[in-house]
Amino acid sequence: MKAVVEVVGLVLAGGTSRRMGRDKARLEVAGIPLAAGAAARLAAVCPEVVLADRGRGLVPGRRSVPDGPGQGPAAGLLGAARAFPGRPLLVLACDLPRVPVPLLAALAAELQAGDRPPDWIVPQGREGPEPLCALWGPGALAALEERVAHGFYALHPLTAAPGLSIRRLDETWLAAFGDPAEMFLNVNTPQDLERAEGFREAVTPEPG
Repeated sequence: MKAVVEVVGLVLAGGTSRRMGRDKARLEVAGIPLAAGAAARLAAVCPEVVLADRGRGLVPGRRSVPDGPGQGPAAGLLGAARAFPGRPLLVLACDLPRVPVPLLAALAAELQAGDRPPDWIVPQGREGPEPLCALWGPGALAALEERVAHGFYALHPLTAAPGLSIRRLDETWLAAFGDPAEMFLNVNTPQDLERAEGFREAVTPEPG
């Protein structure tokens, strides 16, 4: 029988919000702060949810993990990897308020779909891979740490990393959960925030 490793939900909420001009993790969509909304959706799937928020304690009752090496999302990911060694991370950036709970649940289920878990399970949207809404296994996190040690912090190039087992979830797979162009709206600017405010269904977890 294949061993089941418990997935940790990770909210990435440590960005500097330069384009927004204020801390977007605290901004509200449908009356819910973005960081808290992301944590609630992950909690509907994962028994343990933490925030990579540079130790700010953005969501009361949720653990904050310090950044690891590097900068940007890479630092948040590696900080969580060090806090939970060997555990896969179901990652959701706080500024993706339209990602629905069923998609997150399906991502976690993909980890158990084959005989050997892939290192990285990543949706492939119209603009390319979505590493900030993905399942990061220990192999992918180790590959990221190696890149960061050489001064490379971008996440997307990992799709070409040699020896990394990647399961890419294409638009056909994603279509079961909604329009990928809408689901992966990234709230970076005030205009993006206005667009997100027009969509209510995905910002809170499913009842039950």
